[in-house]
Amino acid sequence: MEEAGKPNLVDYFPVLRRIDPQGIRRRLTVYFGRMIEIFDRMIKQRLQLRKIQGSIASSDVLDVLLNISEDNSNEIERSHMEHLLLDLFVAGTDTTSRTLEWAIAELLHNPEKLLKSRMELLQTIGQDKQVKESDITRLPYVQAVVKETFRLHPAVPFLLPRRVEEDTDIEGFTVPKNAQVLVNAWAIGRDPNTWENPNSFVPERFLGLDIWT
Repeated sequence: MEEAGKPNLVDYFPVLRRIDPQGIRRRLTVYFGRMIEIFDRMIKQRLQLRKIQGSIASSDVLDVLLNISEDNSNEIERSHMEHLLLDLFVAGTDTTSRTLEWAIAELLHNPEKLLKSRMELLQTIGQDKQVKESDITRLPYVQAVVKETFRLHPAVPFLLPRRVEEDTDIEGFTVPKNAQVLVNAWAIGRDPNTWENPNSFVPERFLGLDIWT
């Protein structure tokens, strides 16, 4: 996950793709190959379990994919499942861990915010109880903490590079076909024209706002 989360020069300078100056692509090819093997074993084990148990309800994304494959084998193949699981794992692991680290760091630097978060959890969920997804709507301040963390510390500051399919005019600027476009989410989240005290950690700014992350 460390390699997948590293800034890659190739994303910003596609001409370097064949050179792979940082060696990230070579290493990721090896690591991703190993992960594909793990997902392949998981799929085989799940198929064996389904044979033993017969028809089972869809309990997770793998069951959903297998159900689709059984209904129409041409719609999704084994390799598609493996690579989709790889995408979900890579995209959801590093981003989540980084966001949690930044949230904890900001709360430690702002003990009054930490106390408010803790009190909301205790009053709403209770002591030593696990927070469930259904509880999220009852935790507005914790939600605000997460949103403020995303604003200050986006997990992917420039998001994913996009390629323009045709010449496009945006606010007086012409973006030529095949140009690679990056969105500076970090700058958007700290724009003083949009946010008051943009460099300060203020979860309260999101309270009462219908903004979902």
